Amino acid sequence: MAVSSIVYLESTSAGYFILAAILSVSLAYVIYQRLFHPLASYPGPFLASLTDLWQVGQFLSLKQPYRLTELHEKYGPFVRYGPDKLSVTSEDAIALLYQKSARSMPKTEFYDAYGAKIPNVFGMRDEMMHSIRRRHMSHSFSAAYVRGMEQYMDHNCGILRAKIDKFVDRGEAFDLKKILHYYVIDVLGELAFSQSFGVQESDDESKVPPVVEHSLLAAATGAWPAMTMSLKAWLPKVPHSGLRALFKGRSDCASLAAQCVQRRVAELADSKDGGKQRKDILTNLVIATDPDTGEHLKQKDLEAEAFGFIIAGTHTTSATTTLLLYHLLHAPDIMSKVVLELDKNLVALDHDQAAYSVSTVENSLPYLRQCVRENFRVTPVFTMPLARRVMAAEGVMIGGCHIPKGTSVAVCNHAFHHNPDVWGPDHNSFDPGRWDDPETASKARLLMHFGLGGRQCIGKTVAQANIYKLASTLLRLYDFQLADSEERMAINRGEFQGKIPRMISVGISDLEGPLMVTAKRREPNTST
Repeated sequence: MAVSSIVYLESTSAGYFILAAILSVSLAYVIYQRLFHPLASYPGPFLASLTDLWQVGQFLSLKQPYRLTELHEKYGPFVRYGPDKLSVTSEDAIALLYQKSARSMPKTEFYDAYGAKIPNVFGMRDEMMHSIRRRHMSHSFSAAYVRGMEQYMDHNCGILRAKIDKFVDRGEAFDLKKILHYYVIDVLGELAFSQSFGVQESDDESKVPPVVEHSLLAAATGAWPAMTMSLKAWLPKVPHSGLRALFKGRSDCASLAAQCVQRRVAELADSKDGGKQRKDILTNLVIATDPDTGEHLKQKDLEAEAFGFIIAGTHTTSATTTLLLYHLLHAPDIMSKVVLELDKNLVALDHDQAAYSVSTVENSLPYLRQCVRENFRVTPVFTMPLARRVMAAEGVMIGGCHIPKGTSVAVCNHAFHHNPDVWGPDHNSFDPGRWDDPETASKARLLMHFGLGGRQCIGKTVAQANIYKLASTLLRLYDFQLADSEERMAINRGEFQGKIPRMISVGISDLEGPLMVTAKRREPNTST
C-alpha cells in the first residue's frame, strides 16, 4: 500500500511538473511575441501575433480580405496578421515590394501551396526558373497573339448571345454571373488547349473545373507556411467530408490539366506537318526550348502550367466581368453614360459578327475604360496578400517605419485599394469620373489587380480582352435590368451609393450570390 502511494505521488508530481513546464513555455512564448518580438510594436489581433492559425481561419471564413481591410481601418497602414507577417497599405510599399529586385524581396513560402504537384509559373520562387518559364510563355499572352486568337472568343460570344436571346424570347430572368463564367471557361479551353470545354452549349455544371476548391485549399494551407508541406501530405488522410471535397477539387483540376496536355501532345505527335497546327498557349510551351540547354519542357512541367491556366484563367476573368456589370446595374446614371458612348462610337454589328474587336473597343471607348479601371480599384478580384520576405540585413523602411530582416510583408489589394489616405474618403464609391482628375489618374500605376513588376499576371492581356469584348458587345446589344424589383427601388432611393457589394474570397474574390437579371434587345442608334 505504501509503495503504491509513493508511485501515485511520484506520477502525480511528474504530471504537475510537465503541466507547469508547458504553461511556463507557453507563457514565455506569449510574452515574447507580445512584448519582445521585432514586430511587437505593430498592432493587430491578439491571436494573429501568436499563431498563423488565425490567418487560416480568416481564409476559411471566406472574408479574409474584407476583414483585413477593416483591421486597417482600425489600426492604420500596418497590421500584424501573423507572428512574422505584416500587412501594409502605405503607398511607398508598392514599388519597394513588387517593382524592385525579386532577389531582395522574394516570394514567401505561402506560394508553395498553389501547385498541385510541382510549382507552375505563379508559384515558382526560384527567380531563374521563373524568368526562363515566363520567357517561354510570353508570346502566347502578347497582344498580337490575342488578336490572332480573337476568332475563338467571338465564336463563344455567339454562343453566349444565343443563350441570352432564348431568355429574352421567353421573358425569363437568368443568372448573368453563371453564363459569363461558362463563357470564360470555354474560351480558356480554346486559347490554351485548342478545344472548348463545352460548358456553354451543354449547360452542364459538372464540366466546370472546381477551381474554387483548389484556391481555398491553397490559401488556407499556405497561410500556415511552417506546416504547408505537411498539411498537403497528411490532410488528405483526415476523414472529413469538407476537406475531402477540397482535395478532390484540386485532384480533378490536376486530372483535367493532365488530360488536356496528353491529348494535345498526342495530336501534335500525330500531325504530319506540326507547323500548320494551331498554336495555342500549350502548343507554344510544347515546342519551346530552354535557352541554355535546348531541352523541351518535361510532361510534368507542361501539366503544371496547364493546371495554372485552368486555375488562373477561369474564375478571375468571369468574376471581374460580373462585378463590372454589377456596378453598372447599380448605378443607372453611369450605365446610361456607358451605353451612350457605345451607341456613339460603335457601328452596329453585321449579321455575321458575334462581337466587337478588342482593338476597336479599347481605342474608342474612354469612359468604358474608366469604368473597367474603377471596377479593378473598388472590387479587385485577386485579393490574397502578395507576401514578400525582407532579406536585407538592415531591413527596410516602409511608410517611415522600420521592417526587420525576415519579416513577411504583404499588400492585400482590397485593403490597399480602400486606403482613404491614397484614394480619398469616397473610396467605397464606384465613381469612374475620379480618373478624370490628373492626381488620381497618376495613381493608376499603384493598382495591383494583376500584381506588379516581373511577377505581374502573365494572362493580363487575355483577361482584359475578354472583359472589354464582353462589356461592349453585351451592353450594345441588350438592355439589362436587375430581376429584383425591390432592389431596383432601393437603387432609386440611393441605398447602394458608396456600398461595396457582398463578396466572398478564396484568395480570389467573387460576388457572393448570383446576379439575376432580365434582358431586352436594344435598338441603338446606328446612324453613326
